[in-house]
Amino acid sequence: MKTHRILVATTLALFTAASLLAKNVVKTEKFVRSLTLAPGGSFVIENAIGDIEIIGVDGSGVEASIVKTITGLDEAAATEGQERVHVQAGGDERVRVLRTLIPATAHPRWGHNVSFQLRIPRTVHVRVGSELSNRIRVSNISGNVLVKNFNGLITLDAVTGATRVESVNGSIVFDSPQPVANVELSTVNGDVQVVVAPNANFRWVGETLKGDLRTTLPVRGRIDGNTFAGNVNAPGGPTVSTGSLTGKVYLLRRGSSLQQAQSIQSIPAIAVSAKGPAAIGPAASGSVQQQLVQGRFIYTINIGNVYVGEVRGDATVTTGAGEVQLGTVFGKCNVNSNGGPLHLGEMYGPLVARTRAGDILVDAAREGGLITTEGGIIRLLYTGGPTTLQSGGGDIVVRQAAAPVSAETHSGDIAITVDPSAKTMKLDAKTAKGNITISVPPRFSADIDATVMTSDPTANMIRSDFAGLSIKREQVGGRTRVRATGKVNGGGEKLTLYAEDGGIQILAPTTAPITVVK
Repeated sequence: MKTHRILVATTLALFTAASLLAKNVVKTEKFVRSLTLAPGGSFVIENAIGDIEIIGVDGSGVEASIVKTITGLDEAAATEGQERVHVQAGGDERVRVLRTLIPATAHPRWGHNVSFQLRIPRTVHVRVGSELSNRIRVSNISGNVLVKNFNGLITLDAVTGATRVESVNGSIVFDSPQPVANVELSTVNGDVQVVVAPNANFRWVGETLKGDLRTTLPVRGRIDGNTFAGNVNAPGGPTVSTGSLTGKVYLLRRGSSLQQAQSIQSIPAIAVSAKGPAAIGPAASGSVQQQLVQGRFIYTINIGNVYVGEVRGDATVTTGAGEVQLGTVFGKCNVNSNGGPLHLGEMYGPLVARTRAGDILVDAAREGGLITTEGGIIRLLYTGGPTTLQSGGGDIVVRQAAAPVSAETHSGDIAITVDPSAKTMKLDAKTAKGNITISVPPRFSADIDATVMTSDPTANMIRSDFAGLSIKREQVGGRTRVRATGKVNGGGEKLTLYAEDGGIQILAPTTAPITVVK
């Protein structure tokens, strides 16, 4: 397997035998081997021609089912092939190696195929070297995985360790509900398919020269030449790199089909930006629209819209009236509007977004900031820093909070979902007329102080998935105040919640929400 000369000679032998089917002699040998291998060790298999299936299981040791097939032009050739092709086991319980040994130069009178079915400890690191196969499959492995193959389909499912796959003429399928380590998948002439759960969070880098990048998931990022780089759902998580020189690359939501996948080129301009700077200045309509700003962007307009795909620096936008859309800002972002909706994508620096009338949608505020509207809805898909949200009359929704949040609205509901990895976090939520829903991980720790003011003296408007809260009810100025206090999971940062004429829910769902960009 060290040179393609061996591959060509072996393939030629198979083709020669196939051309004389009437005289072919096929000899098949099946055997089983049991080998020691400790959990957390390494497993290496090198097999020039033949299928390989590796399944991770609990426990220790390797169980190998091996089928060796020799095809010869006659009985003597087949017997020679049997004698010259061997499976060798080497290494020790920390590093176990299985290798198919073949002559340096294959004989033109016979060819071989050796297939493996392997059960190994799921925690080991796996390395596969192959040249020709119909299929290589690695399943249920939590260690690191490396697969190199010249031709044949490579399938990986439920592989959670760092993964790298390289192929020349084969396609690659990677199926993992939630990638938790970096993944690199590359092929020259095949397709690449990545299948993940709808709520998976990771960075995606896709590249193809002559093919296409297609997806059924919400992505936010930019195209630079033949490469797309961006985020799937909320920012954070590992990087999944996919590349095919001539084939297609698919990033699929589990349950969706290849036919449903949309070309990355069809994503609206606000989500992707083309390479190269353009002149800054208002268009004839009184608006500005461009894809990329190299450096700082400062723009002031009385009436008009602002559409910019990417700013590689700070952004300051002031409008009297009109819509503002910024795709990605790598520096500080400050947007002020006297009246109009704001749609902001990936904000890498601190964010200040204000409008006197209009909804505000922010895909990601990586360092947090201030978001206010005097009359409209606020939707924040992800925040990675302390964030304050204020609305004079509208709902406030935070889909994934990885840092403290303070939210207040004079009329509307508040819904905040805490990042699944958070252990504890300070949250403040207040609505003068509406409901509050807080979703936290089941093991989230907090000191709870939740208060409802209601005109219904018999209502119990506080619901919690956590037991142990103390409920107190009292009359205040002709109204009823219901207050719930206590510690959950031993206590932690304080959750202060206040709702008038509404209810409060503290939920602990077992799965994270699906983030959809609209």
